[in-house]
Amino acid sequence: MSSNKTEFGPVSFVSGGPGPIDLLTLRGKKAIESAEVILYDALLDSEFLDLFPKGSVAIFVGKRADEHSRTQAEINELILKWAKKGKRVVRLKGGDASIFGRLAEEMEALEKEGIPFEVIPGVSSVNAGAASLKTSLTIRGKVRQIIILDGHTILEDDRAWQGMENFQGTIAILMGTKQVKALSEKLISKGLGPSTPIFLCENVGSKEMVYTESNLGKARSDGITKKTKGPGILFIGEALDNNLISKRLSKE
Repeated sequence: MSSNKTEFGPVSFVSGGPGPIDLLTLRGKKAIESAEVILYDALLDSEFLDLFPKGSVAIFVGKRADEHSRTQAEINELILKWAKKGKRVVRLKGGDASIFGRLAEEMEALEKEGIPFEVIPGVSSVNAGAASLKTSLTIRGKVRQIIILDGHTILEDDRAWQGMENFQGTIAILMGTKQVKALSEKLISKGLGPSTPIFLCENVGSKEMVYTESNLGKARSDGITKKTKGPGILFIGEALDNNLISKRLSKE
């Protein structure tokens, strides 16, 4: 017996990594190359476009600071529209979509419509930043924890800071480069010492990576000025040994 039911999806959520195309996973590459529709974000290497199949529909839906090409609701509707047409849809995101990538909202939209999906992980800017600095975010017997914060909104929610008093691990802050002074003040108020190292890393994972080193005390009073127009991430904690990092990077 034949069925008139339209086959939906699955939609593939592909995490493209922090930027450079050579940090895309093989699984993600395969999904992109078989896609019929690709909804893609900003902050991706232009070489990603070369992976898009000829004849596929490619729609830019990226968001940058203070500049959104589409609202989240519009993006959700686009995913649903093409999936309901039975197309192989790839939602291509930067970094790893499970970390501040609005992935939960897009998955929920599909679930409400009964559309299947898969999630393909990627290299987060947190991992890529540590690799670019040639450092480890944990140190056996000394630094045992990592916290990842959303610098764009965390200052608006005091509940998010509960339990961070005298935190002894490594803190990674995404989307926080415009609020370095306020973030440093907050962390010091939670018991972190003014001498605690803080690094601003830009364009992590690429050959254009640059970093600026300071400490919380200086950052609280002077901030840290970005050197490029690329995305930045803040790393804070005793695992970040500036002398060791400088020594390793100077050998390149």
